[in-house]
Amino acid sequence: MKRKSAIFIGIIAALIFIGAVVQICRICIGDSLRSKAQALEEAGEHEQARLIYERLGDDRAAADCAALQSEETYQAGIGLLQSGDCDGARQLFASIPDYRDSRNFLIACSWQEALVMEDTEKLLLSHTVFQKLGQHSYCLYTLEQIDSALFQKAETLAAVFDMGGAHRIWEQLGTYQGSDLLSLRSKRAEEFASAADDKKLLREENRYLKDKLDNVYVCDSAYIVVPENCGSNTKFFIYYPGGRDEEMSVDYLLYYMMNPSPNTLAVFMRRNGLEDMEGKTAQAVEILDRAAAECGVFPQDIVTAGSSLGAYPAMHSAYYAYVDWGLRTDCVLSLDAGSDWMESGLLLTEEQCIKTAEIGTDFYLFESPWVGMNREGICRMVNTGNKVTMVGCYFDDHVRISLDAMGMGVVDWAANDRSQPCNPDIYTFVTLHPGDEDNWE
Repeated sequence: MKRKSAIFIGIIAALIFIGAVVQICRICIGDSLRSKAQALEEAGEHEQARLIYERLGDDRAAADCAALQSEETYQAGIGLLQSGDCDGARQLFASIPDYRDSRNFLIACSWQEALVMEDTEKLLLSHTVFQKLGQHSYCLYTLEQIDSALFQKAETLAAVFDMGGAHRIWEQLGTYQGSDLLSLRSKRAEEFASAADDKKLLREENRYLKDKLDNVYVCDSAYIVVPENCGSNTKFFIYYPGGRDEEMSVDYLLYYMMNPSPNTLAVFMRRNGLEDMEGKTAQAVEILDRAAAECGVFPQDIVTAGSSLGAYPAMHSAYYAYVDWGLRTDCVLSLDAGSDWMESGLLLTEEQCIKTAEIGTDFYLFESPWVGMNREGICRMVNTGNKVTMVGCYFDDHVRISLDAMGMGVVDWAANDRSQPCNPDIYTFVTLHPGDEDNWE
């Protein structure tokens, strides 16, 4: 009996000893594996380290290795995308689709396909991604391509008065080509269009000469001529009267009404705002935007005209409408500028001339014979790259020059096709060139 007990105790002791040895070996092996995993981590071999940690049952360490591996893949994908290797970047981001915003980067890798397919949603997302990637040449190139496509899409949406869609794009484009300004105007257009009937500009009680005219409205600051049908091809025109901020004679409006430009929404300002041309431009743009929104259209390009001293606000509005409102002026009709251009304080500055040249505004200076007139402002426009055309008028009466322009289709010509001179029987067109002042007679 004692012998059996001794044998049993010996077996138990042996088992305990073996267990201890196994445990010690296991600890030693575990320590060795952990050391190996740590060494692999330090060497950047996170995937192999992760497998060892999983074998050791250390889920937290394994997860940390997986995160480090994903981050390295993520950063490598960014590097490839910044260098222009979209295919390589696509493969890396596809291997970690659930890590951070890899799915967005995966879509951005296919920005060229989105550009071809005109996929606005993917382009907007790609725009966001490439903005994060910094000032790398490929990223800057790509952003320009995407921004240009999105800007054109916003213009297309605005042309059919989808102001919500246009606003969304312009808002994301930031300052690109005045998108921040267009974003504000598009939002404002939505508000104008949805205003209560009694708050609208073009309501029945604002009709002007309703017994004689079907489509003219009046407010405190302007007369508004509304075309019969408005749509994506509608043109826009703003007129600034002469005088030193005097009330406009309605003769100019009535001459225009004898031969209006079809499909053109025209705003005739009642005063020209000579003392605050920036403020007057803002007022004119708001009236135009309100009337246009109520007609379901959005002005993106306009023609302006000004008579006598009103020619100066008309020219300044080309600058202010763009830098303050993102509204491009296609051309300006200067109708016998007051005092033969002697009002030097009212001339465009060199900075303004540079901007109107950048915009691409054409200037048509309708004048009686200009021999002896002040050329300072005209030279400045020409020498800064603006397209300036002198229009000699057969009839040199100061008032008639403006009335003829209003009543003989000049506005329609300016707003539409200017490839050929208008009314050659009474107008002579001479385009001016830098350094050629002696031949301007």
